[in-house]
Amino acid sequence: MKKLILKPTLIAAAVLAVAPLAQAQSNVTLYGRVDLGIQHSNRSAAADDGKTELYNGGILPSIWGLRGTEDLGSGLSAFFNLESHFSADTGIGVNGLFRRQANVGLKGAWGAVALGRQYSPALLAHLATDPRGMKEQHSMLYPYALNQLTVPVANNDIGVFLGNAISYTNSFGPVNVGAAYAFGEVAGESKAGRTLSLGGSYTGPVTVSASYQQITTVADTGDTKQFGLGAAVPVGPVKVKALYLRTKSDDGVLTGAGGPETNVNVWGVGVDYAWGANTTTLAYYQGKDKDADDDKTKTLVLSNDYALSKRTTLYAQLAYADANAGATFRTSISSAQPAPDKKTTTIGLGVKHDF
Repeated sequence: MKKLILKPTLIAAAVLAVAPLAQAQSNVTLYGRVDLGIQHSNRSAAADDGKTELYNGGILPSIWGLRGTEDLGSGLSAFFNLESHFSADTGIGVNGLFRRQANVGLKGAWGAVALGRQYSPALLAHLATDPRGMKEQHSMLYPYALNQLTVPVANNDIGVFLGNAISYTNSFGPVNVGAAYAFGEVAGESKAGRTLSLGGSYTGPVTVSASYQQITTVADTGDTKQFGLGAAVPVGPVKVKALYLRTKSDDGVLTGAGGPETNVNVWGVGVDYAWGANTTTLAYYQGKDKDADDDKTKTLVLSNDYALSKRTTLYAQLAYADANAGATFRTSISSAQPAPDKKTTTIGLGVKHDF
């Protein structure tokens, strides 16, 4: 019987062939969140009688997603994000399979570049300075989004999710910066859906945030331009937060249906108080459209989040809105527009679980 002899050169070749597979370390994570609760409003803009409902996303949206990274060596890694939005009360998806994120990119010491559908850097900049942290209900998220309600949604989804986009993000010590450009890829339109988004924050003894976002709508009827500036100052167990947003839209931009020219200013100020497993927040918001007659809404919000664990939170929140006779959704901080020329009270109790 002949002995099998492997030459050193063949062994070396085999090692080199499998080395990339052995060195590349990758991981994929399934994650998500379910947030449901009971919500009651004494009235709304649509009806003057009360409404009680099982409400999805009382403080954060119900989502599920996949994310992964691969170590490419020399400090370089690849990553991807796929994230979906759904209504946990009905089990129905919202605006497509991966409404929130569908992107791939590379990152290293020089920063990160992502291609595809992704969060707006302008929104992310203010997560730490909005009095209610851009929560899904009763926060600056709604005037931020609804005042950028331009079409097409595929390219720019209420200013929050950018489609057909390329972005760059990086951190320089306490300074975080992000920039994104979404291409206008609409048939027959040269500029429709194009978006420029810039966001930055400084986190030190105090936190400061700033943003700018510009969107061009279908048929090039005009632009929506939004500017934001915020700050957060810790004082022992209390953190004081303030955020200002100014959004100006040309004639015919909003909703793409010949909407009016708008000039909306919304500001909010509030305090977080951390005690034990609780975080109590008291916040006040005021919105006014300078180009509309009597479009003004004032809202006071009191809430408490109780952490049962790192993944599970019980929450309670109370919002009291005072809307002028000409008030619209553009000056509201809630998902449902408060009743014009009346006082609207909304109470919510729920549970949020992350996985």
